[in-house]
Amino acid sequence: MILGIDVVFIHSKNPELMADWYQEKLGLEIENTTSDLSWQEFALSEKRFPTRFALDYGGSNPSLVEQQPIIISFKVADIHKAVNELEKRGVFFPGSQKVFDVGPTLVATFKDPEGNYLQISQRKE
Repeated sequence: MILGIDVVFIHSKNPELMADWYQEKLGLEIENTTSDLSWQEFALSEKRFPTRFALDYGGSNPSLVEQQPIIISFKVADIHKAVNELEKRGVFFPGSQKVFDVGPTLVATFKDPEGNYLQISQRKE
């Protein structure tokens, strides 16, 4: 079911500074971004186990999920099928809407036993 891992740092101070630092210091190239820099996705090679690294500007009034500084998201091919399978295994997805459209990706958020937020995600074609 799991195809890869995405890691997203959620920050709310200075998205331009963050983008510059990751480009200048680590040599990462921005592959996908919004005009206001609220989402900055960096290009990484995708081989057998694809990964993605991104910065997400949570804004001045972040949700509970956005207050966690890092989100690990497990990539899946079909997010609705994965949500159904995980619910059968006892994973709880809060709220009446389980899958959210967040630009280039569909995500569903849940917690592990220690209260850490995790996501499954499906890239939109």
